[in-house]
Amino acid sequence: MAQTPLSAGWTQLARGEQNNDAVNRCPAGHVHLDYGNVTIRFERDEFLAFAQMITDAANRLTGNTRQSTTPPAATPSNTFSLN
Repeated sequence: MAQTPLSAGWTQLARGEQNNDAVNRCPAGHVHLDYGNVTIRFERDEFLAFAQMITDAANRLTGNTRQSTTPPAATPSNTFSLN
């Protein structure tokens, strides 16, 4: 599928399987997670804590008993919005 080009100053961190599924960092330093019709904007530390939580959940779903020993670095803020 064709990928939407990034605007100047944006950094691509990861791509998903669908066209616009991605994790990007904007020039202001926010991490933007776009997945389907959901967009979540994080501060750096919020994203790292969220990513660790998702990794732990994926490990449990797949039967891997390995868990994170890193405590969350940030508390959630009001950065969730629907597209």
